[in-house]
Amino acid sequence: RACCAVVEINNRSTDPLSCRRTRMAAGARQRAGVGSWRAILAAACVLCCLHGVGGIRYYFCQGGDQDSLSCQGLADTITCGTGGTCIEDIYIDPCGNGFRLESEACDDGNLADGDGCSGTCTVERGWTCDGGSSSSIDVCSVVCGDGFSLSSGCCDDLTCSWECNPSYGCDDGNTVAGDGCSDTCSIESGFECWGGSGSSQDTCLCTRNMVSAGFTHTCGVNANYQIECWGNPENNKTKNDFNTITGAFAWPEGIWNRQDIFVTVAAGAEHNCALKFDGFMICWGWIGPSLLGDGRMFLPPAPDWERNSDGGFTWRHVQSGLGFTCGVMDEARFQYRPACKEGEASGLSCAQTSKDRCTGCRPPDDWSTDWLERHPCHLSFVDQATCEAPHNKTALCWGESFYGQGFEFPVRSDWSTVDSGSFHACGVTEGGEGFCWGNNLYGQTKVPAIAPRKWVQITAGGSHSCGIDDLFMIHCWGRGLEGQTAPPCEDAWLRVDAGTLHTCGIRMDTSLVCWGSNQAGQCNIPHLRGNCIYQSDVQMVQVGGGTPGVAAVFAPFECDTNADCTLPRVCEGAVKKDWSQVTAGELHTCGTDVNRNVFCWGSNLQGQSSVPGGTTVTVGTAPNGQPMVQSRGYVTAQCL
Repeated sequence: RACCAVVEINNRSTDPLSCRRTRMAAGARQRAGVGSWRAILAAACVLCCLHGVGGIRYYFCQGGDQDSLSCQGLADTITCGTGGTCIEDIYIDPCGNGFRLESEACDDGNLADGDGCSGTCTVERGWTCDGGSSSSIDVCSVVCGDGFSLSSGCCDDLTCSWECNPSYGCDDGNTVAGDGCSDTCSIESGFECWGGSGSSQDTCLCTRNMVSAGFTHTCGVNANYQIECWGNPENNKTKNDFNTITGAFAWPEGIWNRQDIFVTVAAGAEHNCALKFDGFMICWGWIGPSLLGDGRMFLPPAPDWERNSDGGFTWRHVQSGLGFTCGVMDEARFQYRPACKEGEASGLSCAQTSKDRCTGCRPPDDWSTDWLERHPCHLSFVDQATCEAPHNKTALCWGESFYGQGFEFPVRSDWSTVDSGSFHACGVTEGGEGFCWGNNLYGQTKVPAIAPRKWVQITAGGSHSCGIDDLFMIHCWGRGLEGQTAPPCEDAWLRVDAGTLHTCGIRMDTSLVCWGSNQAGQCNIPHLRGNCIYQSDVQMVQVGGGTPGVAAVFAPFECDTNADCTLPRVCEGAVKKDWSQVTAGELHTCGTDVNRNVFCWGSNLQGQSSVPGGTTVTVGTAPNGQPMVQSRGYVTAQCL
């Protein structure tokens, strides 16, 4: 109607926008010898509002006395007079001119793809376009929570979706906070997200150790953000009320109080370490096989000159092994002195000068914490609110180091994660480089070359290692006599954890798979509630009928584990596909689902699989003669 309203008797339009396209069409017809543009303009503007589908449809006379004047349709045999015929023409509005007609789903003023409105003026997947009309341009924006994780189109406005930000964008198909991808489509603290693309959503998993399986014990962060440990109690490693412990290996290293909020825990063989929300660490358990110990409990101290470190360094990641621990620092307060260049002589370290700012350079291969100095942003006279210091992410290892696992690692300040095994350790840098160090008897520290792909994670086990690259392919190397280096398939993996002689991993569909030694049932993963099965027959229980002449009605006998079935029947259920974490110990395994429910299975000789407050049942006898158990009913804290 707007088009019709602007046509005047003298065929002059008062709206140049709405009839601009018609002039273009009229000019084309005039050049073809059809007639005056004014007549066609009038015809088009009068009739475009009658037939808008597919473009601007208009009718005009061809031939006769009324040539080029408008007519009323193909059935009009009167208006055009003798020798004239009413014919039809359609003007198709060009895509990309910034004006949206009925034939276009959007028009953002260009023909570029990837900006929400495609080169054919259709709305691209993952976007929404609004505001376009016959006189205005469309504005397109990324849709957060639709399940399509885009790589472009972000903006700096807080109301926009952050999903395509390369550092912390995500889209997991909803706008619910607390599941790893926030309500504004940014990765939440403690999580990592993988797998998202323009055609698929992200899967987000907590990368904090909310549960950690040691050798004969297990530790977890309970729903109140406090540490809880169970299993073998020797050396006080399962104690958590440190204020009540006395003895040679009683007090934890670090500062602790009852009000602390813990976010991750790492269980080793006879000691543990945990991180608090503020980044500070504590370690407790056995100090080692001598009066002074082997250093596993001696946390790297803050610089000697530092008087305000509040309990040492701050950390972002920690993993405990057989007799040592490795962690990744998260320090903005300290930085290393620059390394000496060729021909330069090193100066005195900060430890030697007892000052917070050193002089000169440090030897290139000397990464001792003695060379840490206070970052300029953290000097007393600097306004820290306006001075931003990059975080120092140096990896440090301490403890037993017979094979060099405590010291012989590449020292750099861009580590992302580290993992500690029995006698070796592995880590990945923020740039995707992978390294392993320590015992290499079975080749477990020889990281495969995968360039141009990058490592996302590498885990260290007993005498083997496994890693996942940025194409979600899994690689395992080292000792494989028990099958621990032979995953059932190569692709579509999210996370992996190596135990002593077995390995477990979470796949893209969040199912869990374990392989390798199963001598204690550590690879028998819990499934969903199922039925008791024997030789492909279903064990039935009568639920109705039984009257003479009336057929009895039966239903399957449901079960959670083999303990619910009568031998020789076993419980079989559908694969559980909501795992978020897995931790592999020596003879047992624990996993956590997306609802923070913890399951442990395998050996329970030391109580390492019996979760506190849960239900533990014997589900069979393992090949080594030990009873196999499954335990459930423990809930961890929310990932922070």
